[in-house]
This record gives sequence, C-alpha cells and structure tokens, in this order.
Amino acid sequence: MEAEIRYSLNATSRDIKKEYTSLRNRLQSIILDNKYMCDEVIPSFPDYPIIPNERCGLWYCRPGQYEQTSYFKSTDGHTAIWDFSVRRLNFHLLPTLSKHNGLIIVDSTRRGKKMPDALSKTIPIWCAVLNNLILEFTGNQQQVLFCPPDIVSPTEYSSIVSKLPHLVEKLKKIDQITGEKLFAMFGGRTLRPFWVYPGSSLLNVSKDIFTGEMTGAKWSPPENVIPLILYTASYQCQDGVDNKNGFTYVQGAADDHELWAGGLTSNLLWKHFNVLGDPTKSESELASYCQNLLTSEADNLPVASNLKSLFKIDVVNSSLHLAAIRNNTTISKEVAAELEKNYSLTIVCSETVAMGANVECKSIKIYPMNSDSKKGSRTLRITLIEIDKLISDHLKNKTPIMICCNTGRDISVGVVLTILCRHFDLDWLPAQQISINKTVVRKHLAKLISHMDGRNLNPSRATLNSINSFLMQ
Repeated sequence: MEAEIRYSLNATSRDIKKEYTSLRNRLQSIILDNKYMCDEVIPSFPDYPIIPNERCGLWYCRPGQYEQTSYFKSTDGHTAIWDFSVRRLNFHLLPTLSKHNGLIIVDSTRRGKKMPDALSKTIPIWCAVLNNLILEFTGNQQQVLFCPPDIVSPTEYSSIVSKLPHLVEKLKKIDQITGEKLFAMFGGRTLRPFWVYPGSSLLNVSKDIFTGEMTGAKWSPPENVIPLILYTASYQCQDGVDNKNGFTYVQGAADDHELWAGGLTSNLLWKHFNVLGDPTKSESELASYCQNLLTSEADNLPVASNLKSLFKIDVVNSSLHLAAIRNNTTISKEVAAELEKNYSLTIVCSETVAMGANVECKSIKIYPMNSDSKKGSRTLRITLIEIDKLISDHLKNKTPIMICCNTGRDISVGVVLTILCRHFDLDWLPAQQISINKTVVRKHLAKLISHMDGRNLNPSRATLNSINSFLMQ
C-alpha cells in the first residue's frame, strides 16, 4: 500500500513539474498577468511610469510600456543579509521619482511566496537608507523603513532597522549622494513603498464597489511621500499552478527563464505575440516555431548602415563613450567609416557582431565576449591585458574611444571602469594611477552609475571580479 502511495505521489510530482516546464503554459501565464496589469493596475496609477525589475519583470511588460528598468536583487533582502548594494545603486531612478512623483516597479516570484524578497525587503531597505540621509539633513525623526507586515515579522523588521546605520555609512563612503541633494530633488518628501498584487485592496479605489467596473478614479498617496508601487505580477496559487482558462497557470512563470525559454527572450515574445500568444497553438507547434525563429534571427544578421544602430551612446567624459550595440549586427562600410571619423578606437565586446564582407578598419576591434555570461566575464580578465595597451596608445588622441557590448551595461561597463581606474583620477581627469584598491573601483563605479541618468548599469559580480583581478595583480 505504501509503495502505491509513493508511486502516486511521484507521478503527481512529475505531472506538476511537467506543467512548470511547459512553454505554452508559461507564455500563456505571462500574457494573462500582463493583461491584468494593463486592465487593473495601470488605470489605478496612470501617472506613474512602469519600471520592470530585471530580469523576471521584463517578461510581464511589453517593450512599449516602459523606458527604464531596475535591478533590485532578492538576494539583498534575504534573511540575515539585508543589504544596500553599492553595485546596484539604481540611482537612475531618482530623477524619474522626482519628475513623476512616483513609479511602478514590476516583478514576480514562484510558488510558495506572495511576493519576491526584492519587493518585500530589498527595495524597502533602499528607500529607508535614502530616507535616513534626508532626515539626517533636515534634523527630523520619523519612521524610515516600511515592510509588508504579513511577510516581514516584527523580529525581522527590528533586525533590519538595527542594521540601517551601517548601510547608511556604506552609502556615504562612496560619496555619490547627499541628504541635501535628495531633499532638493524630492521637495523634502520621503520615499514610501506600497505593495500591490492581483486582488490587492489598493486596486479597489478604481473600481465601483457594486459592479466591479473600473471608474477611472486614481489612487492618491499620503502627503509628503513619494510612492513606489511594488507590483507582484503573478497571483499566489497552491503548488504554484492553477488549471483554468484553457491552460495551466504557472505562478511566476517568467522566473529563471534560462531554464525554460530555450533562447527565447521577452522582446521576442512580444515581437511575435500573434503566434507565441496564440492559445490554440500546441506545445510542439510553439517549440518548433521558437526553434525556427531563433535560427532565423541568428542567420539573418541585419547590416547596420548608420550609428543609430548602436542602440544608445553615452558620453562618460571627453575621452570615453559607452554604448550598447544591437545584437546580431554586421558593421557596414558606412558605419565603419563613421566610427573611424568620430572615434580613435572602437572596442566591441560581442559574439554576435561581425565586420561586413570586404570591410576593413584598424580602429575597430571586436572581442568575442557576451555580456551576462560568466564565460564572457572570465574571458575579459585575459583580454584586458591587450585592451589596456590599446587604450594607452589611443587616449592621447583628440577623438574619443568608444566601448560597447550588446547590453551596454556589463562587459562594456567593466572595460570603461578599468580605463577610469587606470588612467583617470576620481574627478575623471587624466592621471596615470599606480595604487588601485577596491574602494577606488567602487567609487568609480558609483560615479559611473550616477553619471548615466536613466541608464541601468549593472556589471555582474564575475565581471567585477575580473576587473579587480586585472587591476590589483
């Protein structure tokens, strides 16, 4: 009898696992969650911009729904960690908060949890540290940390509060933001997180209490606060799955996409929504379509005809520019000529960018390294020896150097950071540096993050380890 029960439980477990890994179920779940956000959440907070929290949150937002992203890691909010990351400052959001008087950060989580730790603790800690600076400047005292009481116990809350002074000092050490600046930016207001999820009472303000229809009424925040609406895009269900709507709903379907997406990206999902979002397509039809789609994307490299194909170029200083170059791009003669005219040296860190046929340009160097890849970050450690020599030879030229990768926020940021540490002082004036330590690296990184208003720069830990290894060898 016991053997039969064990067999039955194992079979049930296998069935649930199969539902989790089903591409069709995952995509339909993401699409359903996006629809709920569009129908219920955005109308309640129409004045606040959507900010998907990478990486999971990106899947729940169509590309046209957002202009910025954030990167708050759940790890920083884990019990007994409770950290404020100076590597993931997210200070590009500060001007957005000031301009729009609030924002909506979108994320999700898998079964067993109501919301991810990034929303329940990491962002509240971020707000509390910045609030501390503001109140320290004004000389006022008030509550700075707000956490969802049904998730964060009083004991854990007290432990986080006791750690805040250390986190405030940690931020002060990198010398990138002051309470005075935050006070001026926010008009004396402090930051306050509010938690929203499917079925949240906070969404009822926009509904007729009798019919449930949307009334067009907007939610209003309390006085003297700038709200961060922390939206968990999936609803909590038992075992993380729910059978309805003609498919098996998977809670937090977008989480850990590298385990189920097979190379499919959030951009490709919404770009090919008519097929990938078709509920009549079977699992095998979707898998076949995705395979053909990814093969087609790789085989048909678009030829870049002008510099606009380099998604975005930012000026670091007069000597350095940082850019994101489009994935799967062939550099044409026209682009090569334009790069040669505007830059003394262009360094491209990518496995998917190639020079066009019969295109030769000595000032363009392509290194096959992909961002968001541990292999790419490890390769960087060796490649920096050659890159640094090239940089030294070209920094004296009148035209700047451009560094780019496919994301514009990982490998390329690592190269720029290396250049700043080796060849510039902390004011970014030319000065050969002999003694470099981790504090210097952190200060340059923090300044770079703060300097790129609107850009989410996020070099991985592996990339930073490669930089530190090279700079301090």
